[in-house]
Amino acid sequence: MGLKPQKKAMYLTTGLWSLQCITEARKHFAPGNCIEVANSAPSGYNKLPDSSTWNIDPEASYLHVCVNETVNGFELTEENFPWHLFPKDMPVVGDMSSNIATTKINWNRFSVIYCGA
Repeated sequence: MGLKPQKKAMYLTTGLWSLQCITEARKHFAPGNCIEVANSAPSGYNKLPDSSTWNIDPEASYLHVCVNETVNGFELTEENFPWHLFPKDMPVVGDMSSNIATTKINWNRFSVIYCGA
């Protein structure tokens, strides 16, 4: 009888809030199973890194993104995010704490949206 494989998840780090998310998530995954897709710290959290450098695991259970990083003012949009790099059936979890109802949202992109206050 084989061991049950550990689930994996992907997190995109684009600022303070997503950094806090991945830091917390890593407490709940086996080492290496909480995958940082990319980290925009080198740009001062002002733009996404070149998508050719991203660490994408098509077998991950989901992708987590913070849609609007208020500290540095970076927001993911239809135009600046490479949605095509991820499997079409990949669940996407979006933190929209600071921008829900402020802009048009393509709800088809997300499986779960959450907001904190």
